[in-house]
Amino acid sequence: MGVDLQHDPVESAGYSSLWTYEQLLYAETPVEPYAPPNVPWPESGRRNADSLAVLTAAAVVTEEVRLGTAVLIAALHTPVQPAKALATVDQISGGRVVAGMGTGWSTDVLRATGTTRADRGRFLDETLDVFDAVWGPDPVNFRSPRVVFDNAAVLPKPAS
Repeated sequence: MGVDLQHDPVESAGYSSLWTYEQLLYAETPVEPYAPPNVPWPESGRRNADSLAVLTAAAVVTEEVRLGTAVLIAALHTPVQPAKALATVDQISGGRVVAGMGTGWSTDVLRATGTTRADRGRFLDETLDVFDAVWGPDPVNFRSPRVVFDNAAVLPKPAS
């Protein structure tokens, strides 16, 4: 997957946004199928790269399109990591990032990161709370069961 830095097919084709989604793995015998009754993942959907890496590359070669995650799965990350990565891409792109977060649905994916379906709502809430804290003014003071900031600067902040 090469990127032509001299030609931007997204903007030249008239698109106003570019979206990525997060899917960590594709179980051969999934706990929950992609779609009932037991429809496998479409082959084209199995070729997704890391969402934030793709958006970073797009930020460098575009000037106007919005760059979105549809969706990052909160339970797959410690909350400060996507907060920092999204703020970084937002800075690189000049404020064009739209951050979509969700709980996820695949038991196979959640298990691969040591998470359960029961954790996912709590982890999404915590992630959104961390985003609010670290994207706000420094110093950051925040406490949750997994995350502690005591009087810390957390940079970069989103551009927008």
